[in-house]
Formats: sequence, C-alpha cells, structure tokens
Amino acid sequence: MTGHVARLGHRAVVGLCLVVLAVGWWAKARCLDIGAWAAGLQYSQYCYNDVAPLWFGRGLDDGAGPYGADPLEYPPVLAVRIWLPAAVAHLLSDDPTMLLFFVTNGLLVVVEVLVTLALLRRLGLPPARLLWWAAAPPLFLYAFYNWDTLPIALLVGALLLHRRGHHTASGALAGLGAAAKVFPGLLVPLVVLALLAQRRPRAALLHGAAALLVFVGVQVVAYLAAPQGWDRFYELSSARGMHVDSLWYLLAELGGPDLSPSALSAASLTVFAVGATATVALGVRRRRPEDWWQLLLPVLVVFLLANKVYSPQYTLWLLPLMALVLPRVAPFLAVVAADVLVHAVEFPVLGGRAGFGDGLPYPVLGAAVALRAAVLVWVAVEVLRRPPSPPGGQPKAQVERVGVDRQTQPDRREEGEGRGGQREQRAAEQPRSSAVLDGPHEP
Repeated sequence: MTGHVARLGHRAVVGLCLVVLAVGWWAKARCLDIGAWAAGLQYSQYCYNDVAPLWFGRGLDDGAGPYGADPLEYPPVLAVRIWLPAAVAHLLSDDPTMLLFFVTNGLLVVVEVLVTLALLRRLGLPPARLLWWAAAPPLFLYAFYNWDTLPIALLVGALLLHRRGHHTASGALAGLGAAAKVFPGLLVPLVVLALLAQRRPRAALLHGAAALLVFVGVQVVAYLAAPQGWDRFYELSSARGMHVDSLWYLLAELGGPDLSPSALSAASLTVFAVGATATVALGVRRRRPEDWWQLLLPVLVVFLLANKVYSPQYTLWLLPLMALVLPRVAPFLAVVAADVLVHAVEFPVLGGRAGFGDGLPYPVLGAAVALRAAVLVWVAVEVLRRPPSPPGGQPKAQVERVGVDRQTQPDRREEGEGRGGQREQRAAEQPRSSAVLDGPHEP
C-alpha cells in the first residue's frame, strides 16, 4: 500500500509539473509577435524571453548554424542546443515561424525538466521535496526564458553518478555541463577534494581528468568547426559590464566604484575565489567527505552574489540543490518570494529604460536585489551551520545504507567495476553494524 501511495504521489508531481510548464510556455508565447515586442509588451506583460530575439537576430530563421555569420553568444553545448530546435523547425516546414521554433524548443525544455525531476527522485527525494523543483514559481517564470534547463539536468545527473560512486562518469557529465554553462563545473573540485580526503587519489584523478577532457574536447571540436565564432561567448563575457540586477550595480548606485568591464571581471573573480574558498573551508568541518557535495549550494550562492550579472533564470540553478540540501522549507520559500519580487519590479525598470512608459525607479529594484542577496546569504549560512542530512532531509531509513565507510577505506575499488564487485564488498563488510550513509535508495 505504501509503495502504491508513493507511486500516486510521484505521478501527481509529474502531472503538476506539466501543468506548470504548459502555463509557463503560454505566458511567454502570448507575445511572440514582432509587433508586440515593438510595443514593449515583453516588459509590461512579463513575457520577455531570450528565445524569440535569437530567431531573427542570429539568423536561425534563415537556417544558420550555431556559429554562423552572426554567432550565438553561448558556449558550444548550449549553442548546439539552441540551434537544434531551429533545425527541427526547418525540417517540419519550408517556411518556419518563430512560434514553431518556440514549440520545438519548448518540447526540449519539457524533456530537460522532466529528466531533472526523475534524477532528483533517484537521489531519494520524496514527492513533497520534488515539488520544490516541479511546482516552484521560478520554473513557471524561467523554464522558457532561456536554456538553462539543460545544464541543470547535466549537473543533477553528475551529482547522482557521484553519489553512486561512478566518479569518472560523473566528471565527464560535469565537464559536459560546464561546456554548456560554467556552474555544473563547480561540482568537480568538491568531488576531487572529497575523494582525496577519503584516500582515493585514483578516483579523484579520474573524476577531474574526465571533466577536463570532456570540457576541453568540446572546445576543440567547436573551434575546429567554427574558428571565427567559437569564442563569441568568451569575448562578450569579458567585455560585459555590471547588469542592473547585480550587487555590483547596486554598490555603484550607492557610491561605490564604477569599474570598467575588465576590472569588474577581475574583482568578481577575486570575490568569488575568496568567498568560495572560505565557504568550503567552513563547510568541511561539519561534514564527512562523502557529504561535501552539499557545499555546492553555498558555493553557487557565492558565485551568484559575486557575479557581475544575475540573469533572471539563475535562480533555477538553486532549486534542485535546495531541495536536496536544505534541512527546512523556510529558506526555500524566502528565496522564491524574493525572486518573484525582483522579477516583478525588474521588468518595469527595464521597460522604462527602453523607452516604454515611465517604468519604476531603480531604488525599488535595488531594494529587491538587496533583499534577494540577504536571503541567499541565509541559505548559505543555513547549510554551513546545520549538520548534513540525507537528500531532502529524509530519515536515514529511507536512504540506501552501504556497509563500507569510504572515509576510512583506501581506494580498493576501481572505477567501472560492475555491480558484482560492489555486492562482494558489501558482503565482506556485512558484520559491521555501523553502516554509513552513502547514497539514496533506488526502488
């Protein structure tokens, strides 16, 4: 009976997720018409997205490739991901429209969101925690805003593989994610440090090497395929100044330095490096190495706060990690509320600056950005101060127990051993009663 109820709960989560995605897609698709954008409805009706401008602005309507005459300003994996639904639209119609592109792109987004949901379930989250991803307001607001659902799925997949001991595959997937957006790559140093602390240098080397080889391999292929367009993303990123939704902009408005793009990039990187190092140094004191992956959440918070840009969809990055790591719901609800507030005031501010009405004055947005930053700091502190827990805060009985303490065992098991080797290892350690938490239970 319990299993039947659980299956019903998971089906309800999937159904609710599909409803959220359907309404979210409609909310963005209702003003795809060029006339609507010319009238500024993308700001006043909150239906702006990065998908529509690229259709005409980067030649996708004419069948251009990822790095054509006007290259896409995205890393290679994401550039191919953006181009793919455009190519499908051209296969389906001799004269494809932006709406068709939005439909084909939307179908891929749905797949990516559902894959992430399935991976979170494999990580041991109960239906109530799965809702933190499947029914979160940021998913409604941003699933079809950009293409970050792909790197999010790659990150969660890499995390699942790490938790199950497949460290080489985990590194490869994290490297692929980093070739889409940088944030999945932040998992790699945490895993390497954890494996070294567990006296598993070979596994650490394989994880790091796999991530590096995949990331570099993707860059090499992209360069050979389009040497003139491959580095478009890196050029624009280095030349980009502080955005209106970042803490750097708020500091400048309050009288702080108005840094040049190069100085801002250096300052942002320095703040992140120092903040992330301090975060990890504090976090490892209260956790066993096998739990150090949980520090990815506060490290990612530092990354977002230090960044010179906080694009609206960045909050999506945090949702799966908050569902997995936060011990209670209050910080999650605070993040969602603060993010919705920023979203509500940011687009009137941007619309006013673009010449569509009076908009709102920046101090309103600045106050919302400051509130969001404070809430994100709360999330980081919550993770660092409270003891680690199983995914979603479940009781230990609901999480797979493995009879090997990898913190005290040398690196005896080679990467890639099959299930038989793992069963033999568990059988050999069966008499030990102090089983440790090593991974989520998979039905």
